[in-house]
Amino acid sequence: MSRIRPQRTRMILALPLLLAAFALAGLVLGLTGDGWRDFVSVALLALPCLLFLNHWRGRTRRAS
Repeated sequence: MSRIRPQRTRMILALPLLLAAFALAGLVLGLTGDGWRDFVSVALLALPCLLFLNHWRGRTRRAS
């Protein structure tokens, strides 16, 4: 029987904090600029949604 090793708080919170920073940057870019900034804003705001859908799709495949 293998034992699960505890993870450090820094490792647990690293990805959510990074996604929050990307989303905040996307909101600021979307509110302050036009042109290429709008495209970058949409990409940054879509990133958490795409990661969630990708993870969810993988879970449903494993459950079937």
